[in-house]
Order: sequence, then C-alpha cells, then structure tokens
Amino acid sequence: MRIVLLAFSLTIAAGALSLGAGPIHAAGATDQYPYCALDSVTGATVCYYSTREQCGPRCISNPGYVGPQGGAAKRRAARR
Repeated sequence: MRIVLLAFSLTIAAGALSLGAGPIHAAGATDQYPYCALDSVTGATVCYYSTREQCGPRCISNPGYVGPQGGAAKRRAARR
C-alpha cells in the first residue's frame, strides 16, 4: 500500500512540474501577518493578527513577516 501511495504522489508531482507549475512551495500564511500572540504557558505563538489590539496583551512582532509585497518579492528573488 505504501508503494502505491508513493508512486501516486510522485506521479502527481511530476505532472505538476511538467505543466510548468514549477516547484511546489508551502503557503507561508503566517508571513502575511505582522503580529503574533505569545502563549504565556507554553511559549507558542499564533501569528494571524493584523493589529496589536487583535492579539492582546502578549503581542509580539512576527519575525517571519515580510511586508505586504514581501512574499511575492521573496519568491521572485529565489527564482533568480
């Protein structure tokens, strides 16, 4: 069963590349938001906030935030 799933996955990936889709990148959803809420117990961050007021008292700047046009610019620079 594992071999079948592996073969299927490789076939899909090869098909996407042959259609000119290029390499598949993970969606950097948290790169789109400038602020993160910091959990005081676990230290985990949730980075889906546009303003400091939304994320509450334990709000920090998102270290992965690249600005409103940064994600596209970052991908273009990586292709060069």
